[in-house]
Amino acid sequence: MAFFDFIKGKGLKDHGGAAPATTITSINIRLGGDVHSLPGKDVSGIFDINIPFKNRLGNGLLPDNLKGPDITVSTISIEKPFELISIKPALPINVQYMSEENFALRIKPPDGSYNGPLIVKFGTGSSDNIDINVAKIVLVNGEKRADLESSAFNMNIKKGQVFRRDIQLYKILSFQQKISSVEASAPFSIVSTQPSVPLSVDVKDSYIVTLFIKCPEFNYAGDMEIVFR
Repeated sequence: MAFFDFIKGKGLKDHGGAAPATTITSINIRLGGDVHSLPGKDVSGIFDINIPFKNRLGNGLLPDNLKGPDITVSTISIEKPFELISIKPALPINVQYMSEENFALRIKPPDGSYNGPLIVKFGTGSSDNIDINVAKIVLVNGEKRADLESSAFNMNIKKGQVFRRDIQLYKILSFQQKISSVEASAPFSIVSTQPSVPLSVDVKDSYIVTLFIKCPEFNYAGDMEIVFR
């Protein structure tokens, strides 16, 4: 999910100086497992970057009646050979769900010539949030197992928060097969489904079930199994 809004040509301001010796090929912004690549530019001295940061955590993933978590931006760092001179506003700062904060960074380029990316890292420090990194979702029905295509995801979310995933069933269930229960592997648990169980695959060649899944109280990295019975 995108956290950063960056309008080409309006986010990076060069204060001028000698002839350009630094070519920024792209600005790569990292937050947890998310990476966003933004346009680069030639700079000739100390320059500014303005990064509008919008908290969209959980947007499109949560049930309609639940708010996403706040994000506490606790650190912003710049990888060498660049040097971060200042940040406005001062950190840490809390960004509420679906609200936006503009971060103004002043940066010193390398002393010598440079051609490559500028890497900016955002760190969060909310004690109520955890990091979820799912490498893939595996669907299970009896002896049958199937990896859900393009199912990897990562998010920073409140402990015990409910989130949603839409699951395509054609790989694991037969047409008109009936299902009485759906379970998620620990440490996750299924809160509810849409349509609710019992259910059957009654739309040929296309059938999707929406799962509302409760996340654990701690960080998790690995696969997630969804078992249909």
